[in-house]
Amino acid sequence: MSWVDGMTLALMALVTVVQTVRGVRAGGMGLPFFEAAGVIVAAVAATSLSHELAGSLHVNESTLLLVLFILLSVLAFVLARWLFALTALSFQSLDGILSCLCALVMAWTVGHMFLRIMIGSADSEYVEAIANSPVAREVLRFRSWHALMRLLFKAKAGPEIDPGLD
Repeated sequence: MSWVDGMTLALMALVTVVQTVRGVRAGGMGLPFFEAAGVIVAAVAATSLSHELAGSLHVNESTLLLVLFILLSVLAFVLARWLFALTALSFQSLDGILSCLCALVMAWTVGHMFLRIMIGSADSEYVEAIANSPVAREVLRFRSWHALMRLLFKAKAGPEIDPGLD
């Protein structure tokens, strides 16, 4: 395990703990749920907008990605607080577990964006360290998620039928 793995895990653990505590103290899992959803939308929007905007504004793409992600995440947090105040989404006894799951989703998203920004702005030494780090590669590329989706798709599609064996 390299320093990149440790840094990624520490960042994700910090986000998970903070969001879980916020969810429990807020009195419902709705706050971490709405915040996690908002951060995912912010990450997708920042990623899709940064390339074109960086070219037209003549700025570094990874710097613009960072700024966009932070601004859109702040907006997402404000919107999440408002939605939670409207809905008060809660599952009473399951709030702690569901807050933790939502916090893990948000931590994965923040870790992914951190590594993406780091790759875009770092030297080749850091890019190579991320490429050789199993945890960082997993957070950046979602390899286990893709493997699980392939497995579920195969299970849904059923066994392949060879028409020549009749």
